Amino acid sequence: MESTLYKITDVNNHSGIFYGPYTFVYGSGVLVSVIIYNFLDKRITIKNKVLKFFLYFILFTIVLSVVEYLGGVLLRFVFNVDLWNYSSHKDAIGKYVCLTNSFIWGLLGTLNIFFLYPGIKNFFVKIPRLYTFIIYLIVILDIISTIIVRKF
Repeated sequence: MESTLYKITDVNNHSGIFYGPYTFVYGSGVLVSVIIYNFLDKRITIKNKVLKFFLYFILFTIVLSVVEYLGGVLLRFVFNVDLWNYSSHKDAIGKYVCLTNSFIWGLLGTLNIFFLYPGIKNFFVKIPRLYTFIIYLIVILDIISTIIVRKF
């Protein structure tokens, strides 16, 4: 969403490091959330939906903050760039994490898992393997070209 918004409002701006209209940290966060949910869903036997929602909210707040931190560190290490820096925020934890955004990531991750994911998970299973392969190929080529252009 952020990349698309930047493209609509300012063609020269982009929220990610890659050339495509996606942000690797966000995609990684969604993927990690889905993996964690699929692993824990059958193991957590809490019947109270509000308590279960709150438990996932706390879990995703922590996990997605770690993903954001690791993304920032990785971008600094590989490309020597900071795409975000929360140092000036009063609730910052270093450069790459702030509590306000951690809360937002936790909320978005939980809303995604409880409201969006149930409706679309069957859709993704039905995507033909050829299309999936083409998407993977595009992303891999984007990663390679980004590394070549930005690193050398």
